[in-house]
Amino acid sequence: MKRKLKITHCYLCGQPLIDGISADHVPPSLFFGEELRKRHQLKLLTIPTHQACNHSFQSDEEYVVYTLMPFSRGSEAGNAVWNQTMSKLQSGRNVPLANQVLTEFRRNVGGIILPASKVAKIVDANRLHNVIWKIIRGLYFHHHGVILPWFWSCSIRTTVPGETPPEEFLALTGNGMLRSQGAYPGVFAYSMHKFPEVNNLHYWAFLLWDRIIITVAFHDVECPCQDCAFIGPRLPEQLDGTRIIRA
Repeated sequence: MKRKLKITHCYLCGQPLIDGISADHVPPSLFFGEELRKRHQLKLLTIPTHQACNHSFQSDEEYVVYTLMPFSRGSEAGNAVWNQTMSKLQSGRNVPLANQVLTEFRRNVGGIILPASKVAKIVDANRLHNVIWKIIRGLYFHHHGVILPWFWSCSIRTTVPGETPPEEFLALTGNGMLRSQGAYPGVFAYSMHKFPEVNNLHYWAFLLWDRIIITVAFHDVECPCQDCAFIGPRLPEQLDGTRIIRA
């Protein structure tokens, strides 16, 4: 309660918190399967935001969960998310979203037919960015009390089971530079490191459901490099329309 009383501005829009306030879960509560929350009585991190700001991300959060959920099975947390999603579909909820996600699984990418054991998942890069950057903004605000820009250019890579994580992730982890944080690491663990010698480059890593690794690299918002000075926080470089996850 004391922490909430000190928060006077919405970390999503930067405006004062006056009316229509809601508790935003960071990361989204959708990452925590309902049966898991009940079984372990999890107390999730929340940050007060404007209700409208919070609600504006709901559709993208559902899309990301439905996109990654097929790769989640095999862990307690992943199975809980799978079961919750299947329960919703059986009751007729989110069927159009599920059908959309199904169409994004391809065996033919750019004219290349993948082996029978492989499949590619086409991902809406902008929706993925919205959710991942929102989580980073929330955690950054939680740790430092600083509101990051609403939009910023990021390099995001998703590694699903069976894939080798990025070389830089393995190197940083091996050198002990990425220290795992998060109250419930079996569901969501995160690490971050900043490199002052490289214009304060930020490198973040998420582990979802003990199954999926998401790595994010971005320049500091005060970065003096020519690209950042030109682009600025509200005019990031154009994102590609899709990202591809191979499994």
